Amino acid sequence: MGLKAIAGGAVVGAAIGFVAVNALGHLRPERYDVAAGRAFRCTVLSVYDGDGPINCAETDLRGRPIAVRLRGIEAREYDDSCQHPELCPTASGAAAKAILVGLATGRLDCVSYGPSFKRVDARCANAAGADLSCAMLKSGTAVRWARFDPDGRLKGCVPPSGVRAERVNGPAGDAGADAL
Repeated sequence: MGLKAIAGGAVVGAAIGFVAVNALGHLRPERYDVAAGRAFRCTVLSVYDGDGPINCAETDLRGRPIAVRLRGIEAREYDDSCQHPELCPTASGAAAKAILVGLATGRLDCVSYGPSFKRVDARCANAAGADLSCAMLKSGTAVRWARFDPDGRLKGCVPPSGVRAERVNGPAGDAGADAL
């Protein structure tokens, strides 16, 4: 094998390596600032239960995967338990998750309200423009948590009649009286 053949092989190998590195670089997840008030996108990977977390392909600025907790609503846990009994919807956890899985597909456009444990408290809309918190309320699988909807944005998301629609307060000694 001559010197020209070896040099030619090295150039081809370097070109293939360059293309591969650049292609893989585009597969890295987008990073977003998820501080309160900031808009971000979420490519949905999975949904845990009816109010989140919705696990996103994107990461925050520190490189941690973004997990969204939907703003202003409470749904039963996947095992039908209620973290806050005074905010417990009648629908099952499986029903709530199924509705949210159907709504949260593809890419979501979200606005952060800040951190919520290891998640981002956020308002999100799907590609059709549906506000996920509002749609969950309308489905009757979640209830409005007024404490986390202080501006009343979700009040107009009236669920079907006969479904307990909202509670005024949350846990920790709050009254928890029906608001309707």
